[in-house]
Amino acid sequence: MKMNKFPKFSIITVSYNSEKYIEETIKSVISQSYPNIEYIIIDGESTDGTIDIIKKYESQITYWASEKDQSMYDAINKGLRKCTGDFIWVINSDDYIPEQDTVQNILIHIQKYPNELGYYADVFIREGSNIRLRRSLQVTKKQLLLSMHGTFIPHPALIVTRKSLDFVHEYNLKYKYASDFDYIFRLLDSGTLRHLKIPISVFRRHTESITSSGKLNYDRLEILRDFGYKNYNVLDRRLTYLFIWIKYKIINYL
Repeated sequence: MKMNKFPKFSIITVSYNSEKYIEETIKSVISQSYPNIEYIIIDGESTDGTIDIIKKYESQITYWASEKDQSMYDAINKGLRKCTGDFIWVINSDDYIPEQDTVQNILIHIQKYPNELGYYADVFIREGSNIRLRRSLQVTKKQLLLSMHGTFIPHPALIVTRKSLDFVHEYNLKYKYASDFDYIFRLLDSGTLRHLKIPISVFRRHTESITSSGKLNYDRLEILRDFGYKNYNVLDRRLTYLFIWIKYKIINYL
């Protein structure tokens, strides 16, 4: 893909009763130094102060709406339909971008790999006031599947190209809590996702988050079955699981 000098970067934030965190999210997007960002916020009819915060910054938001949705992923799909960018990134309303030059740095790294379907990077994990870097690594579909988790391609650090929408149109609303896991596997069925060795987002862990609630486990196990986890023999599953997780532990803890 031939790169424009300033390809458009679409960022989607979905929210529902997010007044505790969303202002930091919005400010981290609108303060980016990169000159060609389209920012879309889809709210699910919040009843707290979320809408007031969005309105405070609406002159710097390309498009926003507040209406009922079926789930977070339904809201993301609404955002995807509004996107016109060359690259698309979903930043949840409790996460944020760590530096003002982050999008600019992402584009510099993407230009090294112009023919991929999408990209993913490293994240900071924030729990209260504690922040730690979580490095990822380049993985195949098989390695991701047999790892049994989405850890290695973190959704808050996933950027897809506009051409990816020709292959993987929208998030599957069958899954209420882990549709991003399914979405990533469908991307890998259609092309390559390239790991960029830079941290690009801050992922909050808190008691109200879906990740902390444990609700995604049923969806996750169903997705593993759907994409053929049990088609691999037990030895292959165990060896691949050990290999990828040991490698991950080494790059993050040693």
